[in-house]
Amino acid sequence: MMLQQTTDSPTRPETTRVAPAGQVSPIDQAVARLDAWLETMRNPIGYAGPVAHWWQQSLLYTGPGFDWRYEGVIAGYLTLWRASGDACWLNKARRAGNDLLIAQQLDGHYPASAFEINPSTAGTPHEAAADLGLLLLAASLRELGDGQWEQYAACAARNLRLFYLGQLWDEQAQSFRDDPRTPTFVPNKAATAAEAFFLLAELTDDEALVTSYALPNLERIITHQVKVGPLAGAIAQNSFGPRLVEKYFPIYIARCVPALVRGYAWSGKLHYLEHAMQAMEWIARQIFDDGLLPTVVYGNGSANRFPAWLAPLGDVLRAADLLRPHGFDANLSTMQARLLAGQDTSGGIQTATGFAAQAGGRPPVLPDLRDLLHVVGWCDKAFRYLATLAGPVLPQASSGTLEAECVFRGRVYQLHETPELVELHHKRGLRYRWQKGELWAEVATEEFWLR
Repeated sequence: MMLQQTTDSPTRPETTRVAPAGQVSPIDQAVARLDAWLETMRNPIGYAGPVAHWWQQSLLYTGPGFDWRYEGVIAGYLTLWRASGDACWLNKARRAGNDLLIAQQLDGHYPASAFEINPSTAGTPHEAAADLGLLLLAASLRELGDGQWEQYAACAARNLRLFYLGQLWDEQAQSFRDDPRTPTFVPNKAATAAEAFFLLAELTDDEALVTSYALPNLERIITHQVKVGPLAGAIAQNSFGPRLVEKYFPIYIARCVPALVRGYAWSGKLHYLEHAMQAMEWIARQIFDDGLLPTVVYGNGSANRFPAWLAPLGDVLRAADLLRPHGFDANLSTMQARLLAGQDTSGGIQTATGFAAQAGGRPPVLPDLRDLLHVVGWCDKAFRYLATLAGPVLPQASSGTLEAECVFRGRVYQLHETPELVELHHKRGLRYRWQKGELWAEVATEEFWLR
């Protein structure tokens, strides 16, 4: 499908029930405000906006990304629906699923599915994460006896079979490659794909999807986990053939946990749960007093603290909660508080702190633009986690205006975000403007061409 503007869009969800005054928790308020902000980030074909990331940025392309943002958005709305019974939330999950149905290409791929390198397609783990969202929606609709569940499952199955099985499956390694052309393996990406195959197997009663693909991927993930020493429990970021890359990213290690837990639930084999627990215990040992995590820990024990993620902490907290019924008991309340503190007047949650010190040194007094930037594909992770603690009835909320000073590439800017646009002004005038809903930034001077 070509990315283009259209006047056609699914029916807008009806208004949700509103909690009575005086009965609103901070988490309920945070979730309601995140929902309001997410609404400002939609255009007629999907959830849009610029992207800031460790490896690359997408500040020029600002259209919808059919990537991992849909996993958290759909899962979050389904969680709110289950807690409240309010059809508003189910309709929002269905609307997001419809985005993917309409966008899917004939080859099974989703357009703009590579997050920080959008509008590229065939992104990993992004397409599998979108499939996960679709399969969660399909399972919920099937429980309701809604026959439309099949179209969402079929959409996910088409991508998983044509891309993951057709292009990425490495028969010799018994795992999914990260690239069809090279023997690279990325545990967190393979874990996301494994989760999707677990769900597809449950919906289709095809156990071979688990025994032939999901479980072998979990076994390969385990080979990347450190067994002894200070790094025990950490999972290496990737490997190229037999060469292990000794870099350990806590937020990506956390994304391995749900698949390992599913492996245990499916097979009853305790070692999957034990490896998940070891991974989460290593992550807990890395938490600083302020509740934040290093971005990466290297094989020699040194670490890069910046940028310290904020919105992505939702995935870490969610992984911890999945393990609590099995005995994980670390107190992550400081991390949760830091996540909530990252929400500002827009209703979005900031991406990180310390982006300006990514290459070394200390962060400047002012935050970096990428710290403050609200990115759907990070905020969805906070939304999904916080939704598990919210409700059943949320308060009325709206997305407000954010005004903040920030730095970017050595210059000071004034950031201005409203429900309609994002602008950056410098003493030389307007330097960046994205009208929300547009596929590309309307104004973007040369400093924003950064990749």
